[in-house]
Amino acid sequence: MPQDLDVWLHVMYGFLHDVGIAVYIGGAISMEFVLGPAQASIPPAQAQVMGQKTADRFLWFVWGSLTLIIVTGILRLEKIGHMDWAYPFFNDTMKLSSDYGRTVWTMFLLWSVLVVNGLIITFVLRPRLQGRLGSGVGATHVAAAQGTKMRAATWVQRITRADLVIAVTIALLGASLKWGGAL
Repeated sequence: MPQDLDVWLHVMYGFLHDVGIAVYIGGAISMEFVLGPAQASIPPAQAQVMGQKTADRFLWFVWGSLTLIIVTGILRLEKIGHMDWAYPFFNDTMKLSSDYGRTVWTMFLLWSVLVVNGLIITFVLRPRLQGRLGSGVGATHVAAAQGTKMRAATWVQRITRADLVIAVTIALLGASLKWGGAL
């Protein structure tokens, strides 16, 4: 592969990787510090609709960012010679005995936590938040449904806050790789 193309690919992978991280962290910050307080200042029915519509769009950014981060992360590791597409896949710098390897594997573990949390929000909690009640439903059923939605919303908020801390930690660990890793 020509040297210029090799350098260009390395720069492109790095740029896309950083964009994925910035979109994830920026979206989490805006959801936590902009959307959350805004929802608290409007009537509950409007807040629910606003929250649902923005969360539906935000989930596209979350999944796109998480995919972009892992794909470009792997391509970057390959491009700078830390991994290969043939067995044993990783060179000595990626072993747990090196600071670089421990840092990268910790980042991957934390990225996996973000994925699991995203799956919980997308496939467990979001359906509970979106449940609609039909006509002729009794007051006890309405109260139970509202309780379920409130618990789900509380868990979404907790997980989103944890994800923000995890994502910032991953970004800081990633920055430390320039100097050989932090762990």
